[in-house]
This record gives sequence, structure tokens and C-alpha cells, in this order.
Amino acid sequence: MPIESRSEVHKSYLHMLCWGAFKFEDLKDIFAKAFKIAVEKKLNKILIDGMEISGTPPTMLERYDLGEYVAQLCFKHKKPFRIAVAGKVPFVDPDRFGETVARNLGVNGRVFTDLEESLLWLKV
Repeated sequence: MPIESRSEVHKSYLHMLCWGAFKFEDLKDIFAKAFKIAVEKKLNKILIDGMEISGTPPTMLERYDLGEYVAQLCFKHKKPFRIAVAGKVPFVDPDRFGETVARNLGVNGRVFTDLEESLLWLKV
């Protein structure tokens, strides 16, 4: 079963709820969809809620590639996005490698293991 998602548009942010078995390409598609919706709705804050993702966690290379991909999406849309990703360990790397890659490439984003903390950081 691939990762499925549902978008919830709130007044100040987009909440993408995700569930199912982890597959790298599915997660990339979800990020692309989230950016597209955020641009259409004129929102600059995105929450990717992966608390219900299961299966085999991403490899280090996939974490790197995802951080790089998110940076590409930010620059493609030329908008100052604030991006929070929430998930459980082992899908969230305790060392936040993917977050570090994205932030080093200019992304204003953070990864959390607590959904409430991610919402606080987004300031919503």
C-alpha cells in the first residue's frame, strides 16, 4: 500500500495528512502536491504530517535526496515557505540529516516527532 494523503487547508497553513507504507517516490509526490496547493491557496506555511507512515524507513541517501528535493521545490516556487514535517522515529532521523540538508540549501524547515511542537514552530 503506497503512502496516501489528504490536504486540509486552514486559514494560515496547509496540513497534509499522510498514512500508509513508506515509499520514497510517494513522499516526493506528496511534497510536490503540498507546494502546488499552498501556492494556489496563497499559503506559505506547510505541515507534512507523517505520524501514520509505517514500513521500512528511508535510507540516508533518500533522506539526502528528499532534503534536496524540498529545496528545489522552494526555489521553483520563489516563495518564502515555512515547512514543518512531523513523524515518528525511525522515519524521523534522530540526527535530522534530511533537515540539515534542506536547511543548508536555504529551506526554512524543521522536522519534529511531536505534532504540537511542529504547529508551535509554524506559529499557527
